[in-house]
Amino acid sequence: MALQKDPPLHERIKQLMREHAAKPLHELLAESEPVELSGALFHFTGQEQRFLVEMMGDDGAAELLPVLSEPTLLSLLPQIPDDHLQDLLEEMEPDDAAQVIAFLEPDRAAAVLAALEPARRKDLTNLLSYGEETAGRIMDPDLVRVKAAQSVGEALEDIRRYVEQVDLDEFFSIYVVDETGVLLGVIPVWKMLLAQSDETVRGLMTTGVVSVIADMDQEQVSRIVRDRDLVSVPVVDHRQRLIGRITVDDVVDVIHDEFAEDVAQLVGAGARDVTDLSIRASIRHRSPWLLFALGGLFVSAMIMHRFEEFFVAMPQLAFFIPLVMAMGGNTGIQSSSLVIRGLATGEVRLDQYWRRMRRELGVSLGIGVLFAVLLIGAVGLLTGDWRIGFTVGLATAAGIAAAALIGTTIPMALERIDLDPALATGPFLTTVNDILGIAVYLALAFWILF
Repeated sequence: MALQKDPPLHERIKQLMREHAAKPLHELLAESEPVELSGALFHFTGQEQRFLVEMMGDDGAAELLPVLSEPTLLSLLPQIPDDHLQDLLEEMEPDDAAQVIAFLEPDRAAAVLAALEPARRKDLTNLLSYGEETAGRIMDPDLVRVKAAQSVGEALEDIRRYVEQVDLDEFFSIYVVDETGVLLGVIPVWKMLLAQSDETVRGLMTTGVVSVIADMDQEQVSRIVRDRDLVSVPVVDHRQRLIGRITVDDVVDVIHDEFAEDVAQLVGAGARDVTDLSIRASIRHRSPWLLFALGGLFVSAMIMHRFEEFFVAMPQLAFFIPLVMAMGGNTGIQSSSLVIRGLATGEVRLDQYWRRMRRELGVSLGIGVLFAVLLIGAVGLLTGDWRIGFTVGLATAAGIAAAALIGTTIPMALERIDLDPALATGPFLTTVNDILGIAVYLALAFWILF
C-alpha cells in the first residue's frame, strides 16, 4: 500500500487559514524550516504574508527574512510596519539585517536605521557603507577576538562575556590581534579549550592566517574559501585591522547569486530578470541586446540579398543556411561558456590566452572535419550535387573553427578591460557568428559553384 504524500506546505497553510485554525497554524509555522517557509510564502499575497510573519513571532520571522527570495521580500517588506521591522532587524545577524535594509527605499531605510539601538545602527551603517558584492557588505562584524599578550585564562573569560553579550550562535576560530586591532593569527576553538590557563595566547596562535580586504569582490572571496577549504575567513581593512568574518554559508549564497547573474547574462537578460516583478524593467534589460541581434540579422539579410542570383540559380543553397549558422552559434556558445566558467573559477587565466586558443582551435578543427565529412555525404546524396555537399561541409567546418576562436577571444578580451565576460555570449556572440557564417557560406558557394 502506497503511503499518502502530504500536500505542499503552502496548501496546508492556506487550508488552516481558511479554517481560522490559529493554534495549528502557529504550530505548523513553528516546526517548518525557514527555507521551506520561504518557498511557501511565494504563493501568498502581501497582506497574507504579513499575517503569517506576525504569526511566527519575532524569532521565527528574523530567521525567515534573510532566506526569502528577492520578489517575495520585495512584496513583503512594504507590508511590515516600521516598528515591527525594527524589532526583526535587532534579532537578525548584522550581515543579514544589512541585506534586508538594502531592499528598502532610501528614505525608509534611513528612518528604520535611525530608530535602531545605537550599537546595531553603527554596525549596519558600517556594513552598508561598503559597495555591493564586496567582502565588507557580506561580513559579520560579530566575531571572537583576543589579545596576543593575554593568558588563556584571561582570554576565555573575555570570550564568555562577549558571547553572552552579542548572543553569538557559533564560532570555530578565535582571532588574535595586537593592541591596535591588527590581525596577528588564529587559534582553533578546541586548542584554546585544551590549553592550560597560564599559557599565553601568543604561544598558541598560528600566524600567516588567510584574510581578505573589505573591498575585495565577493566572487574572489568565494574562490579563496573554496581553494583553501575554509569554514570562515577574517576580513581586514587596509591597515590589516580585523573588522569582521565571512562564514561558508555566506559564500554559498554568493556562489548561487553569481551563478544566477551569469546565467541571465549568457542570454542577454538582466541579472534580476528571472525574478524581477517589473515587466518594464525586464523590457529595459533585454531590449538593447535584442536590438543588437536585430541589427546583426539585418546585416545577414543584406548579405543574402547581395547574392540573390545565387539562390535564383541554385535554390538548394538556401536550404542549408540555418544549419551552417546554427552549428557556428552552438560552437561559439560552448567555447565562450567554458572560458567564462574558467575565468570565474580561476581555472583559466588571461596569460593563458594562446594556450587556450590553440586548444580550442584543435578541438574545433577536429569537430569541423568530422561534420564536414558527414555533411558532404549527406548533402550530396540529398541534392544529387556533390559540389553543394562540399560547400555546406566546408562552410560548416570553417564556421565551427571561427566560432570557437571568437567564443574564446571575446570573454578574455572583456575580462582584460574589466567588463563582465558573461556579456560576451547570448545575442552578441550568436549575432557575430551568424554574420560570419553566412558570409563564409556564400563566399565558398561562389568559389565552388560559380
